[in-house]
Amino acid sequence: MKKCRFYIADMDAQFVLKARRVISRCAGIEIVGSSGNGRTALSEAIRLKPDVVMTDIPLPELDGISLLHELNRFKCPPAVIVCTSFYSEASMQCACRHGAAFFLCKPIEIASLPELVLQCGQCNPTPSFCMEDAHRESEEERCRGAIVHNLLKELGMSARLDGTAYFIEAAVYCYRDTLLLRNLSKGLYAHLAQRMDTSVARIERSMRSAIAIAYDRGTLNRHFSHRPTNREFLEFLMRAVEQALYSRIP
Repeated sequence: MKKCRFYIADMDAQFVLKARRVISRCAGIEIVGSSGNGRTALSEAIRLKPDVVMTDIPLPELDGISLLHELNRFKCPPAVIVCTSFYSEASMQCACRHGAAFFLCKPIEIASLPELVLQCGQCNPTPSFCMEDAHRESEEERCRGAIVHNLLKELGMSARLDGTAYFIEAAVYCYRDTLLLRNLSKGLYAHLAQRMDTSVARIERSMRSAIAIAYDRGTLNRHFSHRPTNREFLEFLMRAVEQALYSRIP
């Protein structure tokens, strides 16, 4: 029986590692490669001819939606799963227009990934948008996620930084439970470390590094007279998102 050839395009090394670990246990799937760069992913897809590609949306050089568009120009295009933390109605509709087989909103249930990949590889599935945890979120929560992403970008925090991804996830957790901010190490960081399969120390260090880079670029000067701590930046981020959210109310 021919194995389904699977490729991953995602900058989150921890997520890719977990996905590869689970997929490798499935006899019907062969992982042919992975990359955190959209342009590299396209080049390798041309060479490796995967049956299924899973891509995040933020990727350097060529974003996930553009990658999806290019893959669909192939003579025998692979099925594409868009799997991202950066959910918005616009991104979902754009993925639909470009022919995505599935749209998944992180965090996803990794254990269910092999079944989904096999479904995509065995047939040409009708586009389906599995929102996973996102379908339980309110429109306000979804809007917050998009605002956090855009605000961090404006503040000079590149999507390539691990700390940027951690801040986005942290904002989601803190809106659901503000008590997590009282004890970052045993509260917020511990939750993030468990969900993202990493360490508390790495999360704290990555966040601090992202702040340092943005501060050195001068993009935080309008808001801080000093380099903020992780807690100070998170509190500022939550206030800024709420202000942006309420300014949309007519």
